[in-house]
Amino acid sequence: MDLKGNITNLELFDVLRFLQISKKTGVLNLRFENFATKLFVKDGMLYFLSISDDAILEKLVMKSPDIDKSGYSQMIEKFRAHYRTTAGFDVYFFKSNIIPKEKERDFISNYISETLNYILLLSNGEFVFDEKQLPDVINFTVPLNFLPILAECKKRRDELAVMTKVIPSKRHIPVVVTNRKDSSRPLSLTPAIWNVLSLVNGKRNINNIISLSIENDFFVLKTLYNLLQSGYINLEQPKNEGNKSVNLVDSIKKILREQLGSKADRIPINFDDVKVDKHSLMKVAHDVERYVYMFVDDKKATKIDYLIKQLLIGL
Repeated sequence: MDLKGNITNLELFDVLRFLQISKKTGVLNLRFENFATKLFVKDGMLYFLSISDDAILEKLVMKSPDIDKSGYSQMIEKFRAHYRTTAGFDVYFFKSNIIPKEKERDFISNYISETLNYILLLSNGEFVFDEKQLPDVINFTVPLNFLPILAECKKRRDELAVMTKVIPSKRHIPVVVTNRKDSSRPLSLTPAIWNVLSLVNGKRNINNIISLSIENDFFVLKTLYNLLQSGYINLEQPKNEGNKSVNLVDSIKKILREQLGSKADRIPINFDDVKVDKHSLMKVAHDVERYVYMFVDDKKATKIDYLIKQLLIGL
């Protein structure tokens, strides 16, 4: 029996509980606005998951002292150039033996936990459960019980509800307080917290800082919340959002012109009609990506794809 629906109407929490209680075996396919995820379930236990967005995997790789960073970068660039996507790269990566054997289990468990915590906080998407036997490729991790991860995620969600009362938007800009009062609440500045604080320059918004940090999204937001409560930073309102979006369209056109020259005019997109909201800009990026990977050499296409994605960080 296939199970499908909208995450807006039926929470992913409830879907995963149902799969565990009924001891289902199959693949839960999830589609969100900008990426897709597959959860491989056997007898109600999570065996593995795969996400088409490589951001979570990249952060874990950058944090790990045991993984060759240049080897990882070359691997994902070749994969993206060959397949025109990063979907399935995580499975390929874990099969490559780039992680030391004694570190593999902990790394994969962290990856699964971080990814699941991330998608469980999303509220807009669709799901379909395809009840079938799992493919043989999914055999390199210990099965996980959903319930502890669901409990941890519920705790995170409760904390986020508190934090969003103080940080209403990720477009706000953190600014370091230079004359912090001695009476402010103390905070132990660990290396991970310093990593986040070092990205606060009065120009980056919270979305930018999350993208640049090697820490996960929740940790960055919680750290900024604690820094704010302790008097280390203040928040400034976002400025000139409309003008910034217009400039992004011009910047995309500039990247294409610099990389492709007169061939940029062949891209079948009317930039004059592009709206400057997030959804429209992301669609333009997707259309450009699809075109360049089809009609431009792989190395140039990869560079264009990278430059545009860096440009749109923080939307």
